[in-house]
Amino acid sequence: MSKFKGLVSNGQFWEWFWLCWLAFWLLYIVPTLLLWKDNIANLNFMSVMALVLASAAAFQSSLGMRKADSNDKF
Repeated sequence: MSKFKGLVSNGQFWEWFWLCWLAFWLLYIVPTLLLWKDNIANLNFMSVMALVLASAAAFQSSLGMRKADSNDKF
């Protein structure tokens, strides 16, 4: 569990994680606009991924709040 705890609290990991997702979504714009604009499965995928990534971003911000709290032993 300490390996996971170390990874989740590592700022460099999150920086690269979000940078990779940013690159993915920027590249994903082209086929979405040109090929899959009427595809319901694509719309579902983007909606689910938006929810997943928003939850991950909220989780990451809560880690920042915990690390800033001097009373938390995280």
